[in-house]
Amino acid sequence: MSKSSRPHGDAVVELLHEDPAFAEERLSAALDEINQPGGHEVSLATLRHIAKAQG
Repeated sequence: MSKSSRPHGDAVVELLHEDPAFAEERLSAALDEINQPGGHEVSLATLRHIAKAQG
């Protein structure tokens, strides 16, 4: 599968793996929004992506 046609989650995991500062910013934003509508789902997805990126 080419980079232009891969799943969004895979692309996010790669970005998080390559840029720890981006991972930190994304986690911080997800935690800030945890109590917003849909925030739990977004936070869990973010944690899942970060965990996968870290191996």
